[in-house]
Amino acid sequence: MIDAYYQCFKQRGSLDYVLSQFRMYYPAAQSKIILVNDGGDDFTAEAKKYDCEYFYKENVTKNTNLVFSEDLHLFEYVNRMGDNCKKFTNEYFILLEDDVLLLNPLSISSLGNDINGCNKNEFLGPRVSAEIRTHNEKLRNCFNIWYGACGGSIFRTEFMVDLLKDKDALKKEVSLYCSLSKKDKWASDCFLSYLCLKKNGTIGQYPGFCETWYPDYLARKQAGDIEVLHQYKELYI
Repeated sequence: MIDAYYQCFKQRGSLDYVLSQFRMYYPAAQSKIILVNDGGDDFTAEAKKYDCEYFYKENVTKNTNLVFSEDLHLFEYVNRMGDNCKKFTNEYFILLEDDVLLLNPLSISSLGNDINGCNKNEFLGPRVSAEIRTHNEKLRNCFNIWYGACGGSIFRTEFMVDLLKDKDALKKEVSLYCSLSKKDKWASDCFLSYLCLKKNGTIGQYPGFCETWYPDYLARKQAGDIEVLHQYKELYI
């Protein structure tokens, strides 16, 4: 079994579909969904329909794509994740977003990293990478450090609880990260990857993950071997 964390805002049609697909494979008796509303439309009815633990929060992250304009907003996002992932009881949780669909049950045995889900063609900035190399012996000679933690990524619960539990340390890490990074990478996936790797965690891909821009997407869809599809925006309004 697996749990799910989902920060939502306004995409009602997408949200309903994302939740229905997750619940198709993972019933409430065994898998918790934590749904955090970032000051958007009220999804109380959907939360009840899909047995979510639901929280309505002030819109303090102030973004549309999880790239933040202030370090405080980035901190609030990861702090919320930290507050909530400690409530999970399964070994892993998945990051749901409006464009993330489960199409098959997850092969939990294929998950070999603390963060499963990445793009090996996207890299953290040079100053951020230098900071990681200082603390992670395994990456001491790696100068192109790719990152993960996008929607559809699967996190090892115990690792993430420990990574995000100290709020003061987390705030300092967010501030340091933003001082080292260009603003276009003040993003939740980049920061979570930075912190994971700095603390000697691991990031890698898992075979069931797919994005709609992958060249083999249509072939894999037809073959039915996609477990998690990211970048599905057909229901966006």
